[in-house]
Amino acid sequence: MPQGFFKPQAGLPHKPIPLAVHLIVEAALRESWRRLRQHPPARFNIETADEDVVTHELQKVLHGEVFDSKHAAGFTSEFFAAPVRAAKWENFNGRKRDLMPDLFFGMIGRPKARIPWQDGLFVECKPIDKRRSAGRHYCDRGIKRFVRGDYAWAMTSALMVGYASQGYNLSAKLAEALNTRARKIPTLAKLKPCQHSQASPVSERAYFSQHGRSFKYIQTREAAPPITIRHLWLKRDTTLL
Repeated sequence: MPQGFFKPQAGLPHKPIPLAVHLIVEAALRESWRRLRQHPPARFNIETADEDVVTHELQKVLHGEVFDSKHAAGFTSEFFAAPVRAAKWENFNGRKRDLMPDLFFGMIGRPKARIPWQDGLFVECKPIDKRRSAGRHYCDRGIKRFVRGDYAWAMTSALMVGYASQGYNLSAKLAEALNTRARKIPTLAKLKPCQHSQASPVSERAYFSQHGRSFKYIQTREAAPPITIRHLWLKRDTTLL
């Protein structure tokens, strides 16, 4: 048997996702959102459609028109697996086996991870409007899933996408919501704008925040490190086009 055939697996958490990968995915999402707004399918209203319907249509454009095209630099099969919507994953201790993050981006050429099926960019999408606030909806049903070890528990970063109605500003609404949730969602680094991200006609610039996690890895019995969550809010107001 060749020497070194059985090499020790990499540990937990997995290797960090480079900033460049986040920026490529966010650019691809912006371009897909722009196309969906400009050329919506029949009987689809991006301003009023339910979360699942919006994400379904977004993923169709993302995969069918933007992936492996010239419309988003770097978002190709050379570097990424095809984006997946609502596939099932288990949580950090395996007690929940049917969790479905909205989108998942696998990456080509990543180093061997200890838990390969948990290695990638997990994305949760939430609408923000009068009925679904940045606090009770986006934070409590979105960010909290990353903090408690439902999604991206083997990773050190993830992405939240907001479908923001007119009048809902990321920096103001989300900062306020996080400030009132210090116990539920421990914030170690407050919300900050990404200096490498720019606003566009269809989105705000990306922000990021860092949050503590209280669970331990059952594989190593070590505490999970903080997770950095990037926030990309896409505008639902089609009058801005």
